[in-house]
Amino acid sequence: MTADQLIEQAYDYFLQLAADHLSAEDLVDLTLEFEERGAVESGPPDASWSAELGAPIIADDWQEVWVGLLDHQEEFCVLYAKILVPLDGRAQPWPIRWKPKP
Repeated sequence: MTADQLIEQAYDYFLQLAADHLSAEDLVDLTLEFEERGAVESGPPDASWSAELGAPIIADDWQEVWVGLLDHQEEFCVLYAKILVPLDGRAQPWPIRWKPKP
């Protein structure tokens, strides 16, 4: 899977589940501001996923995808979700860390 495909699939997965895991306010902000300030980026997985999954995470096998809004310095100011995506194309469900509801 290419990096672009991985990000696209992770974002589609995020959109499928967002209404069940984000507050109504977050969904409104996401809808209104994503076109101008939204970002979906990826990088190596955080080692803390190992504790959550109960098994070691081998960085070469996984990618972490972040969905959120950027500030004026192009850094995430709101992070709605972190998605752990297997690089081998394994079927969903994929682990997600959602922004906590207020």
